[in-house]
Amino acid sequence: MANPIVVVNISQTQAPIPSNLQKTGAVISMGGTVLTAGSYSLLSQAADLTALLTAPLAITSVNYSGGRVTVTTTAPHGVTNNTMFVTEISGFVPEEYNGTYFAWATGASTFQYLGPSSNPGAATTVGTYTPPTVAELQAMVDTFFTQNPGLQAVSVLELGAVSTSTAISNLSAFILASEQIFYSYLVPRSWADDEDFLDLAGTYSAASAKTYFFTTVNEQNKDAIVASGYKSIMALIEAPSYPSGLTQSISNASWSGGVVTFTVSSSPDLVVGNTYTITGVSPTGYNGTYVATPGTVTTTLKALLADNPGAYVSGGSVLGHPYGGSDGIPATEFSHAADFFTTLNYDPSPTNRVTPLAFSYMYGVTAFPTVGNKSLITTLGTEEINYVGFGSEGGISDRILFNGHTLDGRPFNYWYSVDWIQINAKLALANATINGSNNPINPLYYDQTGIDRLQDVLVRTCGSGIAFGLILGRTIQTELDATTFQTNLNRGLYAGNCVVNAIPFVPYTRANPSHYRQGIYNGLSITFTPLRGFERITVNINVTDFVS
Repeated sequence: MANPIVVVNISQTQAPIPSNLQKTGAVISMGGTVLTAGSYSLLSQAADLTALLTAPLAITSVNYSGGRVTVTTTAPHGVTNNTMFVTEISGFVPEEYNGTYFAWATGASTFQYLGPSSNPGAATTVGTYTPPTVAELQAMVDTFFTQNPGLQAVSVLELGAVSTSTAISNLSAFILASEQIFYSYLVPRSWADDEDFLDLAGTYSAASAKTYFFTTVNEQNKDAIVASGYKSIMALIEAPSYPSGLTQSISNASWSGGVVTFTVSSSPDLVVGNTYTITGVSPTGYNGTYVATPGTVTTTLKALLADNPGAYVSGGSVLGHPYGGSDGIPATEFSHAADFFTTLNYDPSPTNRVTPLAFSYMYGVTAFPTVGNKSLITTLGTEEINYVGFGSEGGISDRILFNGHTLDGRPFNYWYSVDWIQINAKLALANATINGSNNPINPLYYDQTGIDRLQDVLVRTCGSGIAFGLILGRTIQTELDATTFQTNLNRGLYAGNCVVNAIPFVPYTRANPSHYRQGIYNGLSITFTPLRGFERITVNINVTDFVS
């Protein structure tokens, strides 16, 4: 109407879109996909990876000898000599050559893997092999979706067919290039003892950081990563492979360029990738647990050793496991992808509360061998290393995750709760401020009423955290100056509860006279304890034959 009697003004208050950050994760690829470096693709099922994988590469010939298959590739494979990797061999006739294997490079265009126990004979049809990172990437994705297909998505992040140090640099640049895209990353096995990786992880170990690296270690390379104590690293040790009852005398030991070489007195069928214990050598720097690297064959055991122990003097034995061997994990498994799935699958709500990560079920993965490993299992707990075990103590046959800690010794759920509060408190306060600036009926002003409204927003956020299984106790709302609030905290008045304090308008502006002019209010605080599960329970039992 040209001259209306009533004019209606419309303002809009919009609810915040929930943050999805803690449900986002990426598996790392180093040339395993056709994606360009620095790009990523969402996978909602394992089959989604197939179209992204780099094509298989041609093989010229294979040769079988003593259980080892030597593969000659048509073009250089690009793997550094004496480096282990996972690959899939397919298309061969006889088909006994086919399968997914842990392999090791023996030359620019050759590699070996442990094949069938008997000779399949000459290849009448020559097949192909997957590039080094493809099979490991496939194992990551397959193990991830084995947990509960279709329930949780994950992305594959391509860093390029580059060296480990360059890939880590590319990941660092990716994380820094924009607002946070992924909450956590499942990294290749080769990153565990890389100094550049530890430097990267160290930059995300502050309490306010919300980035995690799920890292696979073994008995030999775990010490350096354990020493870091970074909260950004979730370390898991996969089931190792080692022979049963092996004991062979050492006749010589030497060190060169970070590689130690042991010569044994007879041929014990040493195998690349197996774990061996060296004991009784002088100098003692040679003693320890080693994972056999390429170059290990017949009477020669090679492994990585950072520091030179000095010239060999005398003694020593190569030991397998005295209580039975272990086949380790199949090359198609990536154990850490199982608990990686669990952490991304958290979806907090009052009817879907966040469960403790410790003792969570893990499917399609191999349990760490416990027979004869009591001391090692104790050490893993002390070092905050996670591992797969059985729930047999509770009469459960399924595999479960033991420890569930980040390297700083805290349960993963502790940091998940801290991150949830950070994300949602910021989201809720920003939403209230924006809506309050666009609501002419009830604007949000910088006064006592405005402070009360913002405090109420945090109280509601903390209430949700309690309902979701993230925060201990109940919510307490206080309006105290900083000194009084700190005194009450020190006296334990709020112990076991979540306290939201807002310093009142008058005492705050008196203490910070320039803040009102600048629109700054730093008087809100949340003090809380993350909710966690039991990990160790003691029952005291008294037995008596006295009948009263």
